[in-house]
Amino acid sequence: MDLIQVMKKFDGDLQLGDLRALLALVAAGTVTKASEVLGMSQSALSYQLERMRRQFGDPLFVRVGNRMAPTPRVENLLLPAAQVLRIVDTEIKGQTAFEPASSERVFKISVNEIGAIALVPRLLRRLAVVAPHTRLTQKQMDPQSLSADLESGALDLAAGYIDTVNHGLVGRLLYRRDYVCIASARHPRIRASMGWKQLRTEVHLQNPGIARVNDWIRDLIAGQGHPMAPLMLTHHVAAMPFLVAESDLIAFVPREVFELFQSIADIKCVTIPVKLPTIEIHQYWHPRLNGDPGHKFFRDLVFEVAHP
Repeated sequence: MDLIQVMKKFDGDLQLGDLRALLALVAAGTVTKASEVLGMSQSALSYQLERMRRQFGDPLFVRVGNRMAPTPRVENLLLPAAQVLRIVDTEIKGQTAFEPASSERVFKISVNEIGAIALVPRLLRRLAVVAPHTRLTQKQMDPQSLSADLESGALDLAAGYIDTVNHGLVGRLLYRRDYVCIASARHPRIRASMGWKQLRTEVHLQNPGIARVNDWIRDLIAGQGHPMAPLMLTHHVAAMPFLVAESDLIAFVPREVFELFQSIADIKCVTIPVKLPTIEIHQYWHPRLNGDPGHKFFRDLVFEVAHP
């Protein structure tokens, strides 16, 4: 019986456990010893052998002395059965294993600018330790193509705050981002805190990527019946600490941005008369990758480094 015939038989009523039982019986010579090798009871193995005899229409084993000798039907089955089990054990089951230390996999993540300066460096450092042969590619987050890129495999993960997410994606909360108000450490009017009047009269430096907290502040001030001072815009989050440090501007930035740049930009954190809202930062992936062990390793690692 060749491999194709065995697979056809296996595709019907024969199970992988049956093939393992046949090989164990041939090697051990007795039901007692084979059951010990297989880690099952003698009665269970005897029942399994009787079922296979009915399926094959063959005794499969006959007693010769104190051993069970295989019939020609079993002898013809031994090589293809071993091949089937080798394929299952090494090529099919082997795909469920992921070895970070030896893997050369390329992981692909999409983040915005804040993620690029706050999350990705920590991720690179951790990968260098636990998976030194892997590589990381980073793409600027594009909400318009995000779902398609995750579905096609162009991306493994996306991490950040996304207003609208395709419900076909899987999401996992990484952390809640909070914001702080910053000003130059040498600001002529602002000390450690400021009140409502300064909050609405000082010029705010804003970034479109931090729209939620900026809109919240604007609406809060508008609700008090007072206009805000004119705004200055920048599209570069990483530039904000330096622009604030060299001017009389104030800005609202993620706390991690302030903590990253406070040692090299002459800025300070300023207390304001209201608690700022937080936003939830998630990672997203396509459900087809739920069971992929390499992907699970990567998303677990992203979750780990998001909580330093």
